[in-house]
Amino acid sequence: MKRIICTALFPAALLLHVDVTMAGGNSAALDSGLEPPQYSGWSGYLQEYPVAGTGWEGLEFARFKQHLSAIPYETTGVAAATLAVGLLDWGWGSSEFKTTSEGFFQLDTANGGMDKLGHIHGTYLLSEFFADSIHHKSGHPEGAEATAATLAWLTMLLVELGDGFSSEHGFASEDIVANTTGAGLSYLRRNIPGLRQKLDYRIEYWPSGNRSGFKPHSDYSGQKYVLALKFSGFGLSRHSPSRYLELHGGYYARGFTLSEELRGEPRRRELYIGLGLNLGEILFDASSPSSSAGERLGRRFFEYVQLPLTYIASKND
Repeated sequence: MKRIICTALFPAALLLHVDVTMAGGNSAALDSGLEPPQYSGWSGYLQEYPVAGTGWEGLEFARFKQHLSAIPYETTGVAAATLAVGLLDWGWGSSEFKTTSEGFFQLDTANGGMDKLGHIHGTYLLSEFFADSIHHKSGHPEGAEATAATLAWLTMLLVELGDGFSSEHGFASEDIVANTTGAGLSYLRRNIPGLRQKLDYRIEYWPSGNRSGFKPHSDYSGQKYVLALKFSGFGLSRHSPSRYLELHGGYYARGFTLSEELRGEPRRRELYIGLGLNLGEILFDASSPSSSAGERLGRRFFEYVQLPLTYIASKND
């Protein structure tokens, strides 16, 4: 698959969620046993939810069905948007079913593996969205992370099946591996104690000029993907300046587009490490129980998006 579906679907799904959160819904109980306050609208969606168990043991069909019934607008919205884009833009139904081998990060692939990292990030975002929605709207959110990871994986499986009937694409098993990795990353990040506060998986984008316009979903030569280890997640003092720093490990590929080839630029795949600023920690007070919806939205944004020029790295272009 040559696009990052969830980069486009996630904002749309957020808007759908805003329309229905006023209907109510309970969040998970805090580990302390205290009953959490009730939220609605953006405040409910963006509230930081605690982990409620490891999840897979609670993923029996009845619980899965209950979770689905709690988020009908979210699941329907994602499915409808996926089907519409597939039929109108990706050529679904234009050929007999076929498979293709796209490779992973080899030099002879279409973009050096950037699309695979995009699949990981897209499935990861969908899983995060579904998990937050279930926690907010379901009266029994136990196992939400497992349900969310399953929903995200199934959504991306349907996308890949649709690609199998496209003359431009084809069903690629490598995409299934990437999708599984993304869903698994979200699940582990939410269930390993403290990992969500320590680790982010983000996309960075700056228009490359190799594609017209602003296209963060398909301009692979303008993308980078980064795992950020946040020092603030290690219990540092609020007065310690090191809590505003993070360690980066990233990857990008360049020279794979036709424009770059015509300019004689070689194909290259770059791993890098860097030291960055934790903008979510700098700009928004994560410890305040009275944080506004805008502050929570800001923190969420910086969990998934890396801004350029906010770090120094061993390799950068």
